[in-house]
Amino acid sequence: MTSILLVAHDSPYGSERLYNALRIALATQEHAEQPVQQKLFLMSDATVAALSGQQTPDLSYHIGQMLEILLAQGVEIAVCRTCAEARGLTPDRLIEGVTIGTLVDLTRQTLAADKVIHI
Repeated sequence: MTSILLVAHDSPYGSERLYNALRIALATQEHAEQPVQQKLFLMSDATVAALSGQQTPDLSYHIGQMLEILLAQGVEIAVCRTCAEARGLTPDRLIEGVTIGTLVDLTRQTLAADKVIHI
């Protein structure tokens, strides 16, 4: 089984970088010919993508829903603890299933992954 670690840094709605990264993750889950284990680690401004209760009536996409779909597909999603704390994010404010991770967690995931993608 191929393991992929996707590390995202960009704001969820400031550009389309995170949106496109999540599109790739979803497509990978749906169209891989062989099982793929994906993990997503959100850092910097990407951490706010994991906020629950997002309201996006003016946008054609909803980052929170995309994360929920990935979680339902078995993708592990974590936010950087230091980055989350700097933005006032606490576990109770995150989408259910998203965890708080550390730099040590990210390091271990990086070393264990077959492929690492930074967005």
